[in-house]
Amino acid sequence: MSDTLNDGDSLKPTTNTEPQGDAGTLVSWTISNSDGSKSHIVHIDPAGMTWALGMKKPEAFGQLVGRLAAQPDQTAALIGEQKGGQHLSRNDIARVTYVEDLKQLAITDKAGKKQKIAKGDDDEQKQVFEAVGQHLGGKVSEEEADAWSVIQGPLVTLAIFAAIGGFFIYFTTISDPNYEATGRRSGMKQLMNWLGYTIGPTWASVIVGALMLLIISLTVFQLVKRPTRQVLEL
Repeated sequence: MSDTLNDGDSLKPTTNTEPQGDAGTLVSWTISNSDGSKSHIVHIDPAGMTWALGMKKPEAFGQLVGRLAAQPDQTAALIGEQKGGQHLSRNDIARVTYVEDLKQLAITDKAGKKQKIAKGDDDEQKQVFEAVGQHLGGKVSEEEADAWSVIQGPLVTLAIFAAIGGFFIYFTTISDPNYEATGRRSGMKQLMNWLGYTIGPTWASVIVGALMLLIISLTVFQLVKRPTRQVLEL
């Protein structure tokens, strides 16, 4: 689903960041995947930031965007009343950080609590960060991203791949050349069994190991390179 004022779609993103003068800037986007879709909306004005993340009902999100278009002077209040809606006044925001290479945007309040803003596919995080500088100002600086910020994404990928790879290796060990599939989808079962037996556990281990080594190598490269984190201190 794609709506403007501001939004993006994961497959064919269409995001428009529309400054609204003193009313602020509104950025909204929808991410679609095999598990469904989640919509996110962030509003920035001189008074602070308001957001609602992970909205799972497209109809409700569409209705909200329509209400915001009709009542721009009530944008912050309308977003804040959504389930999970949050607001931080300018005086409560300590810093906003953005790492473009890692697709990480975070808002830290004066109490040290950090809120991560979900990534989109059309630079929505960058648009939010730039809008913060435009409406809230602050001291601009840069720093190296910390090690945990660099490795947390690859670690999740590695864990998922290890689980899938382990199952793949196990499947090749139980594949039987004499297996005769029956019942529904017998052709697919027969094909999978043939592939598992043909590849075998040795080559399966080599393939899985090589791919995991690639992920680790890319992570080490990023650790050495250390992406730059842009910082706004308010």
